Amino acid sequence: MSKVRCQHCGYVWDYRGRGAFYTTCPRCRFKVRLPEEAAERREAEEPEAQVRLTGMGNLVSKVLEDFGYDRDKLIQILLRLQKGLGWLPMEVLLEVSRQLNVPLSRVYRIVTFYKAFSLAPKGRNVIRVCMGTSCQVKGSQMILERISNLLGISPGETTPDLQFTLETVNCLGCCAIGPVMMVNEKYFGNLDVSQVAKILEVHR
Repeated sequence: MSKVRCQHCGYVWDYRGRGAFYTTCPRCRFKVRLPEEAAERREAEEPEAQVRLTGMGNLVSKVLEDFGYDRDKLIQILLRLQKGLGWLPMEVLLEVSRQLNVPLSRVYRIVTFYKAFSLAPKGRNVIRVCMGTSCQVKGSQMILERISNLLGISPGETTPDLQFTLETVNCLGCCAIGPVMMVNEKYFGNLDVSQVAKILEVHR
């Protein structure tokens, strides 16, 4: 048992918990760093006690280690996690928040602001249709409607069998060969509506 004082509201209480570094003030809910003697006492009382992360916690921990637990690299950390999982489940966001000791609201703001992140499972094949001005003039809207009709989904959705996810982007950097779409990492340019079904069939 250790005496802990909240640096925020000044409340003092007897700490009997098992945390090694931080606890939460019972009065104001502020996160309080434990005094060194509390951590040392715990190690002395429980020499065999080691934090063992399993499942998602272990996965997140390994990625954080690669980035040196650097909070300034939060975006890169989330991108690495998504690359491995295909999307970012809430369990992952909670683990990142907990292990990096950053507010969950900050993590959530990042993954909802940047279009590169997905909070839902994506299909095995991700279709991106360019809706930039040049491609729209050349008929990208008709391409998009054809894909939607064939797959039965709208932009931002995934087919029930997780085969396809349909997305729109502002530019794919291929204005000269518009209308353009991508399936995974492959580009398809100078598209005609009649070509769409065959392209999708190849990727099923």
